[in-house]
Amino acid sequence: MKYIYLLLSIILSGPAFSQTELFKHYTLNDSKLKSFQIHLITSDSTATKPLLVYLDGSGNFPIYFKAKSGKYSTSVPIDLKKYSKDYHIVLISKPSTPFKDSLQTNASGKRFYPTNESYTALYSLDWRAETASKAINFLIKKIPVNKKKIVVMGYSEGSQVAPRVAVLNKKVTNVVCIVGNALNHFYDFLINTRLDVEQNRISPMEGQKIIDSLYNEYEKIYADPLSTKKTWYGETYLKWSSFTKTTPLENMLKLNIPILYIAGGKDNNQTIIGMDYAKLEFIRQGKKNLTYKVYPNSNHYFQEEETKDGKIVNVDRIDEVHQFAIDWLNGNTIYPKNN
Repeated sequence: MKYIYLLLSIILSGPAFSQTELFKHYTLNDSKLKSFQIHLITSDSTATKPLLVYLDGSGNFPIYFKAKSGKYSTSVPIDLKKYSKDYHIVLISKPSTPFKDSLQTNASGKRFYPTNESYTALYSLDWRAETASKAINFLIKKIPVNKKKIVVMGYSEGSQVAPRVAVLNKKVTNVVCIVGNALNHFYDFLINTRLDVEQNRISPMEGQKIIDSLYNEYEKIYADPLSTKKTWYGETYLKWSSFTKTTPLENMLKLNIPILYIAGGKDNNQTIIGMDYAKLEFIRQGKKNLTYKVYPNSNHYFQEEETKDGKIVNVDRIDEVHQFAIDWLNGNTIYPKNN
């Protein structure tokens, strides 16, 4: 069983990277959250447009990072330049992490970006949700925002954060969650282990040993939830406990605004089994504000294999997914309240 961080790399050529020059950068300060950076991209900052807060996945990489080849990549998979024509779009850097920088390579050839004490001390679901909420409050005073449409869209780990932002900030009108868990993230490890047993990848005895060891680790984390010194799977106890003290589904259920939830049927990073439960729970509670969209053959990055003319070809649906989300936003009726 592996815990895999989202780092969806879109290779950009030199001219394409010039889109970073379209960003306006702001540094906000808060006694609790400390200093953090937000990055606005819009075709016209004087035009009144909806606001889209895009929350990327896990890890401490800069939003734009330079690879050994000299080309730039990004972990933000949406076409920013395309949608900045109709939306003011804001990105948020992780704690004490620059907007763009080069990566380092370890002895095994794996690329990484060094962590620092500030990142370790601050990184949590609360930090991510609260900085996003404050970014919204800042920008609606700074630029002309159509307050009838303030959207929080999250991918992978960002999907866990997005509904929490809407719980905190009543100005949010729509939430889009893409390939993020609905239940306690620790439960995914248990599900994956049971599936490994069911599919004969490991024996029942091996599976139970893993399950027992997971429960031992979870007890340690919840016994010391604020520790930034102790780690599991490369992340602090603070990070793990913050992302699991409430579930994304619990936050979704607190909302009455429209929510779009998008899953990949063959997602090996985030099992769809837990995501399916969200739709069931909304039905059970009689709530009508969740749209659940599944791409049955897609993995975590919306890559698929199709057979054409007797040959297997790779298909990338990531742009299609984001266009579906934007179309949903543009055609959706705004609910009057989210509490």
